[in-house]
Amino acid sequence: MSEFRSGNGAAWLDLLTTLAGRYRAVQTDDLADPARLRAWLHANGLEPTGAVTDDDLDLVRRTREALHSTTLAALDGRRPAAGDVRTLQAVLDHDAPLQARSTATGLAVSPPRTAREALARLVRDAVSTLAGDDLAHLHRCGDETCSSIYLDRTGRRRWCSDLSCGNRARVRAHRARTGSSSGKSRRP
Repeated sequence: MSEFRSGNGAAWLDLLTTLAGRYRAVQTDDLADPARLRAWLHANGLEPTGAVTDDDLDLVRRTREALHSTTLAALDGRRPAAGDVRTLQAVLDHDAPLQARSTATGLAVSPPRTAREALARLVRDAVSTLAGDDLAHLHRCGDETCSSIYLDRTGRRRWCSDLSCGNRARVRAHRARTGSSSGKSRRP
């Protein structure tokens, strides 16, 4: 099991979840330093062959926020902010063609050389989703305190994670129905 949240349907959507508590007073950034960024890239099959620097970390964080804002705009049917689009395009300028290689079990894609190239792969996937037919399959988490966005082609999911957000929503609904403010039942 990965130490990072995943399961949102695409690595770029999982990148958005590396900032926990986006809509809360206290936020936690899973990408605390270049080593954590390298670990996240590794967990998502994007670990670069080169170094991961503080500048890379700063760029990834800025890009993550531009992606989040752009995705919300797309979900709302709004024009994305020009600055966010410029940020995404600047990252895409570092995109490189994928290099195929043969392995004992079949075909594989060569790893990116730099963190910027890895980020460009994520942004390429994001832009393809946001500008294509898969946009109709993107959804916000049903928990209003969660900022996660997920890809669901089945149309059955309501939350980014049934175990965390789904549980919280069910507990809140139960408390609202029973008039309970804690997890304990009231006695008359």
